[in-house]
Amino acid sequence: RGVNAAALEELFAMAQDRADTTRYDIKVSLLEIYNETIRDLVEPREGGAGEDKRLDVKIAPEGGTCVPGLALVQVETMEEVEAVLSRAAENRSVGRTDLNEHSS
Repeated sequence: RGVNAAALEELFAMAQDRADTTRYDIKVSLLEIYNETIRDLVEPREGGAGEDKRLDVKIAPEGGTCVPGLALVQVETMEEVEAVLSRAAENRSVGRTDLNEHSS
């Protein structure tokens, strides 16, 4: 397991330990930058069908950056995170290159 998974497991454990005093909303989003295009890997198409969403990185009013229109999925367990990651993996761009064709 990687660093992200370990951090998320710790976050869920902390939220569970503090559940009687604090409510946490944990949300995940996944994007891909491929050929200079930003794609939402959770909900790549407008309304689930049609053309890919057109996304841009913007400066947020409170500072930092944001991607308006990027899907946020509320999760409560590591299993829910893994389901979102699986959906995102299915939506990734997979390009074939000449280099791959000739590699051993």
